[in-house]
Amino acid sequence: MEKYFNQRKNKQRGFLVLTLVLLVCATVLAIASGIFLRSIGKVSETGDSENSFKSWSAVNACGEYALGRMASIASGQPGWAYQGNELLTIGGETCYIYGIITQGESKIIQASSTVSNFTKKIVIEVATNTPKVVISSWREVADF
Repeated sequence: MEKYFNQRKNKQRGFLVLTLVLLVCATVLAIASGIFLRSIGKVSETGDSENSFKSWSAVNACGEYALGRMASIASGQPGWAYQGNELLTIGGETCYIYGIITQGESKIIQASSTVSNFTKKIVIEVATNTPKVVISSWREVADF
């Protein structure tokens, strides 16, 4: 009879140890899965940030280009003859400079760039009442 109780006691201990091992494994697996899924989310966020930055860089480069064209044309031809309406490829990304708008004694440059569903748009206001290019404002906008 004593032998029967010892065997039963050993089986209960074995079941208890097995249960504890399974609980520890389940906990470790849950933590590892959470870390893995969070890492995947961070990789996606990093890619989104990079694409947003590429779009921002491209649209600002377009703005710089338009200002450069204005300055070179303005110095050679009074009247600020640069008209815009150009599609440019800068660093592998494209941006578009819309037609230049004359508004009183200012010229308005509008440009946009889209990289992987991230669109950035800028509006640059340039004073034309001076012989040099003077930027009155440079801002990002949601829409024109």
